[in-house]
Amino acid sequence: MEDLIVLTDEDGQEVEFELLDLIEYQGEEYAVLYPAEGGEDELVHILRVVAEDLDEEEARYEGLEDQELIEAVYRIFRKRNGLS
Repeated sequence: MEDLIVLTDEDGQEVEFELLDLIEYQGEEYAVLYPAEGGEDELVHILRVVAEDLDEEEARYEGLEDQELIEAVYRIFRKRNGLS
């Protein structure tokens, strides 16, 4: 079964994503997500996990601006998942 999460975009629209992996990097956790309705040309999204409420099974995420950080997390994701 896929791990699906629903996020709300900047326009207030709910978008469903498949959680591909959680990566720990430099003491922080990052979620690697893929749009559930995405086509073959769709890119993965990498967001920082900023808060988790395990009792409520909820998490909060924030986007990343640092391209080097995004690439570093993506390299770890590719290596862990045999995509290198």
